[in-house]
Amino acid sequence: MLLLADESQGTIPTQAEIARRAGVSEATVYNTIKDFCIRGIHETLRYRERAEPARPAQVTGEVEARIIALACSEPPQGYARWTARLLTRRVMEMNILESVGRETIRQTLKKRNLSLT
Repeated sequence: MLLLADESQGTIPTQAEIARRAGVSEATVYNTIKDFCIRGIHETLRYRERAEPARPAQVTGEVEARIIALACSEPPQGYARWTARLLTRRVMEMNILESVGRETIRQTLKKRNLSLT
């Protein structure tokens, strides 16, 4: 992208053209050129560290295995099948996780191609 935007190479293509050639969005071209102008080549090409580290994953291998085992077990009395809400509630009741969202349970099952239907 930076080579395409270099003035010494002759006519500069538009940012839309650079984006098309590089296979990225126009916003990426804009941000990359802006970073180059403000920070320089070394900072533009270097991966920037986060100000604070990412939160550790809530679902570890052991927790994932327990959630999957629960989802593969018989549903509770009065239910025909497990639902994400029901699994979420049961995971917290069994103290597998202190607190967990329904979406986390859904993503955990989806990661292993498990369906609740």
